[in-house]
Amino acid sequence: MCQRVKKSKKQRRIDQFKFVRDFLLTEIHTGHGRGSQNREEDEQEIYEANHELEQILNMLRLFLHLEKFMAFSLLACLNCFLYYFTIVPARIIYSCCNKTGLRNAYKEYTMVFLISGASIILSGLDTSRVYHRIKGQSAIKLYMMFGVLEMCDKMLSSVGQSLILVVLTKNKRHSKIELGLLNFAALVYLICHAFILIYETIALNVAVNSYSNSLLTLLLSMQFAEIKASVFKRFDKEGLFQITIADIIERFQLFILLTIIAIRNLVATGRSLSTLVPNSWTLHSTSSVMIGVLCGPMITVVGSEIVVDWVKHAYITKFNRMKPKIYDRFLSILCHDHSTNLQKFQTRIGLPVPALVVLFIVLIRPTLKQNFEDSSASPIGTVIIFVLGFICLMLSKFVLQLALAKWAQALQAAESDNSQVNFEEFYVPGMLSSGMGKVDDEMRSKVHSRSSKSQPEEGIRDSKKLHLPPSLNELRSKKDSKHPHSLNQVSRYKMVSKRIW
Repeated sequence: MCQRVKKSKKQRRIDQFKFVRDFLLTEIHTGHGRGSQNREEDEQEIYEANHELEQILNMLRLFLHLEKFMAFSLLACLNCFLYYFTIVPARIIYSCCNKTGLRNAYKEYTMVFLISGASIILSGLDTSRVYHRIKGQSAIKLYMMFGVLEMCDKMLSSVGQSLILVVLTKNKRHSKIELGLLNFAALVYLICHAFILIYETIALNVAVNSYSNSLLTLLLSMQFAEIKASVFKRFDKEGLFQITIADIIERFQLFILLTIIAIRNLVATGRSLSTLVPNSWTLHSTSSVMIGVLCGPMITVVGSEIVVDWVKHAYITKFNRMKPKIYDRFLSILCHDHSTNLQKFQTRIGLPVPALVVLFIVLIRPTLKQNFEDSSASPIGTVIIFVLGFICLMLSKFVLQLALAKWAQALQAAESDNSQVNFEEFYVPGMLSSGMGKVDDEMRSKVHSRSSKSQPEEGIRDSKKLHLPPSLNELRSKKDSKHPHSLNQVSRYKMVSKRIW
């Protein structure tokens, strides 16, 4: 009996030793105790890791694609802005000399009437009083003021775009009274929008010329608030296109505002290079003008705008698994609009050129007028200066138009090879998150499958597919195949997604 007990204990030890030996051999051959079934999971993890690495690299590649898109768009916006200072006056002069051109210049005469009327009414605004009023406000009031101004700017841009389009379009159904009311409404809109832009410009001028950085910090904090407002949201390609268009307008308006501030400072204190540098550009530790310029608020505001746009679009494309190549598609659409019809280009991006022109005239005209009054130039010399300036603007407009046309032709030639757009090339492979955790295809099939015992075994797999709801990837692919030209219908102030900006 004792021998049997001893043998059983010995056999148990042998069995335990064999189990440990087999387990260690399995650890050595398969790694971490994984069998052949888990090797597929390892391959899946490697596959997903490669795509995650691709997304990180795409965040770095995005800067070149985004800035190329921004460069063309900003130059195109500048071309539209110069159109009102060059082509519109030239067509009016030509129509006055040629009687047959009066009918063809209806849009030009209407725009000159609206811009001139708004400029004359707003010329009575005392900008110096507005400057000191803004400078004396507290930080909380300024933050609220900037938020209200930004919202009013966008809302007025949407209304003004529709009004200007209706006014400039000849419609025989409209009577003279209706046309007069429409023109009056467009004039009121232009006055209100230009007034909002004047306040924004003067506020930015206060930030540039102030010794303290409190107002400048406020402006930068509002720019970085865009990241919180847009990054952690789901976007489709139409929504991404729309938010990119909004960033174009923000940059171009910032460019116009800073140009106006620079011209006003140049004319007001333009005796030497040192007087051109704003007060906040002067460093107490050094007298170097170059270092002061590099550290100045203008460079800081522009640089922060570029950084904010890059970070925002980098994370939007990462979370929505999009490639930077999609911005090339956006660029081709804007190139086609700009090369075919400038009005269509302005309507798509929502560019408020008339309001910006009124802003430029109202803030620059008094400065130039005072400069000419202080100088000893004769009236003939003043006229010659204006004519030479007009010729220089006209040449700049033609050179810019030619450069943009060549750029658009090069892009269209590159696209002619790939006439059919495959949106699958613009997406990073992998499952989009639905907000309920990461679930792969196998887990989705286990969760959503509803097989019945009465069904034959051959039809179980088919029944699972029938009851399996579509994933976000499948919904996106189905939408792209059903609407392949949906991007062509996108404009800034059209509700094509869950939000406009």
